[in-house]
Amino acid sequence: MSKLVPWIASPVKVVEEVTKLARIGPGDVVYDLGSGDGRVIVLTSKLTGARGVGVEIDPALIVISEEKAKEYGVQDKVKFLQKDFREVDLSEATVVYLYIYYNVIKEYLLEKLENELKPGTRVVTLEIPVPGWMPVVKRGVQDEAGVVRTLYLYIKGISEPSAWKNDEASDEWMEEFRRRLWGNVKKPSLKVADDTSG
Repeated sequence: MSKLVPWIASPVKVVEEVTKLARIGPGDVVYDLGSGDGRVIVLTSKLTGARGVGVEIDPALIVISEEKAKEYGVQDKVKFLQKDFREVDLSEATVVYLYIYYNVIKEYLLEKLENELKPGTRVVTLEIPVPGWMPVVKRGVQDEAGVVRTLYLYIKGISEPSAWKNDEASDEWMEEFRRRLWGNVKKPSLKVADDTSG
């Protein structure tokens, strides 16, 4: 197994915003691909009651992750796999979190996301957009150091190109987009792609 990318920690305030942006709850299963010290999985589970799976190739970081899970009392809700994320089946996931280089997503994960995720699965990325996918929300959030970070939220079955009905977002297309996402309830906030609240 080879390490494709170095682990870079996601700020805690950003992780807290991820739980809100993706509306994560107790019924969700959250996957973090390249989970590092486990903070995303542990904190998400602690805040929302969701189950979590962290995928990390570095055995030392797996040990740290498992200790964090015990420290925060979520060891029965989360697990950490010492694996290459290319080898992990994502079909169980209802939320996938990515803080990974653009070229890695494009070369190794894009087809996997399109083939393995169930319709309705939420994908949240930090800083890096999913190549070719259309975000439902793009949100700026200030981290602990005062730096504004960008989160992208995608939904399988809506965001990927195979789900698009038109090349341009006409009024009719946007109405269908909203209907598929929210049912018959209109959400004015979706009229603006860039949501800088946070």
